[in-house]
Amino acid sequence: MARILIASFGLTERNMRLMPWRTVLEVAAGLRSKGHEVVVLSIADIGRPMGREAEHGTVTIQREDIAVMRKTLHRLLGDADFDAMFIPVSWSHNRMMRELLEGMAGIRIAYLPGSVFELRHLLRAIRKMPLAGLLPYIAQAVFPKRLVRRALDDLGVQAVIANSDYSRDKLARQITQPVITIAPGRDPVLASPRGEEQHAHELHAKAPFFLFMGPPLPIRGAFVLLDAYLKIADSPGVPPLLCLFRSDAHLDIEKIKADIERRWSHDKLIFVWSSLEPIALQRHIDHAVAIAMPFLVVPSEIPLAVYEAAGMGKTVITTQPHGTGDFVDKFGETVPVGDPDSLADALRRTIESGPSTVNEKALAAYQNLEDWQTTARRWEALAIDLGMPPK
Repeated sequence: MARILIASFGLTERNMRLMPWRTVLEVAAGLRSKGHEVVVLSIADIGRPMGREAEHGTVTIQREDIAVMRKTLHRLLGDADFDAMFIPVSWSHNRMMRELLEGMAGIRIAYLPGSVFELRHLLRAIRKMPLAGLLPYIAQAVFPKRLVRRALDDLGVQAVIANSDYSRDKLARQITQPVITIAPGRDPVLASPRGEEQHAHELHAKAPFFLFMGPPLPIRGAFVLLDAYLKIADSPGVPPLLCLFRSDAHLDIEKIKADIERRWSHDKLIFVWSSLEPIALQRHIDHAVAIAMPFLVVPSEIPLAVYEAAGMGKTVITTQPHGTGDFVDKFGETVPVGDPDSLADALRRTIESGPSTVNEKALAAYQNLEDWQTTARRWEALAIDLGMPPK
């Protein structure tokens, strides 16, 4: 049995179903099922730390003075040596992580929790969102590559895991360590929980629609989507657009709601501003002819929402360039960043042959993914190749 540490930043009850935290928890569970002792270390800098930590096998420490953090970590973990440690690649916290783990034995493997961004792609988004919202991504894009190499070398990292080939190729040009693509896993079943007869009746009884889910923010492409939809809304056969706007804690949702309802008005536009129960949410997804995710900052590490949409047989409409776009190109539509005309054309193309709520190519793309157990085994195999004892 190996002793393994998986570190992360800001794991909370709210985001544990999102990336990269979902991968961290699924890999930890898979490694435990193989007989390993696994500790998930969450460095709490955002949100509320996870509850029921013992149940999830998670240890949370607050980000503060490094001496206090080290003392807390050793108090919680006891024997601080591990056979393997998986560490998130960070553009701003490498020194803290190095000092926190100083003196702890074990091979070290990094994983990319976010994405690799290129300045030329980010500049396309400036016309459609405030510069302040882009600055963290621009800072990463122009971050000196020699400092990235030095940070990983100083951490003693022996290999890096990315979840898309595009991220792998971009990162491999910046560092000396090998970069391996290990995609997130797929769930066994993502089908509707209702019976086929009832499901078919509901779909027949209600016209399909385009669907947007997420916070009403420029970075998610919400406003570009509304501009694009109004270009085709009055065309024959165009289904409604349903926007399930998630209210994140930091948003002034009432102000945003008033602004959206003032700027975009059409009888085919439907806005939902409250959170839905899982069954109600699934019913909306079932009726969607396509799910629109026109990001202004395009993640090279493919979001879980894109994978899950494919698993439910949904056409996805998203933005170029690579990573996310490469996957969606197998079954959906990809358009240039911040281009409402191209986005309107993509919406129109999805219904040219008659709107369908099931995309067989999407289901096939999802089924081609490995399951979570295999993802965990691949993390394990990489660690063993680098010197971790098998059991």
